[in-house]
Amino acid sequence: MRTNSPWATTREPLGRRDGEAVGAKLLARVGDAAPYFALEDCVFDGAELRARAASETDPGTELGTASSAEIARHALVAGSGCLALGRPSDGRSYYLVSSIDGTFFTGSAPFGTPIHYSAIATAEGPVGGAAQVEARLASELVARLRVTYAVVEEALFARLFAAQRTATFGDTGSYASYPPFVSCVHDGNVARATLAVDTSACHGHFHQYPTLPATTLLGQLVRLTSRLVPTRFRVSALRLRTPALAWAGDELELRMERVPGPWNFSGHATTGGRVVASLDLGVVSGFSS
Repeated sequence: MRTNSPWATTREPLGRRDGEAVGAKLLARVGDAAPYFALEDCVFDGAELRARAASETDPGTELGTASSAEIARHALVAGSGCLALGRPSDGRSYYLVSSIDGTFFTGSAPFGTPIHYSAIATAEGPVGGAAQVEARLASELVARLRVTYAVVEEALFARLFAAQRTATFGDTGSYASYPPFVSCVHDGNVARATLAVDTSACHGHFHQYPTLPATTLLGQLVRLTSRLVPTRFRVSALRLRTPALAWAGDELELRMERVPGPWNFSGHATTGGRVVASLDLGVVSGFSS
């Protein structure tokens, strides 16, 4: 992987196009589908992808124009879309999130206000890539995220995960809320929960290969953290690592705990003894916007 990609001299800039046309081209090149893919008014100028997305996911006790996990979801899609449109091949690849590093700021707009996303590739290669994504309101920076991906071409993905393919898996539904925990216990310092991954939590991610989105798992870990925060709160920063996939049918064990600085909370999600995600989280309590 190189930050100065040898493809830069061979790619063909798409120029500015109608948002629906760019969105359709994106869907042809990535493994995502609706409703997970919810970007609108997409514009790609050969280097930068811009789009907007409305907020729909219930933020619980998290404050802001949108939850940190939902901002991350749309940012991840924008970042992978920017990488996909910059590749020399127009074939489909699957963009598996490896890491997310995000900083979040206070936004003055109410929950549900559409947020604009801007993504630029920072590293590109045949089997991996990275992007920086900014989320903005009209005149405010809401978040800045750095995302890395493993890139798997469609034929290889199909061979690797043939056993996970579900021919009848549909792409209807929404991401308006998270499935409930099977169980949850906590004290003042540690919270634990069990989460059963159902196909309803994976719609559109990926089409016919129901995988729990990294950002949904992030949202569930933030939700678990809320059991340890006595007031409403705002996520100020996060560091997520996702070394493995969680598939529909898996049962996850989630754990979050208070830790000394620079992070406020740290935790992980495991299934069958393997770690599928680890999270460090910074929060600010008691703000109203």
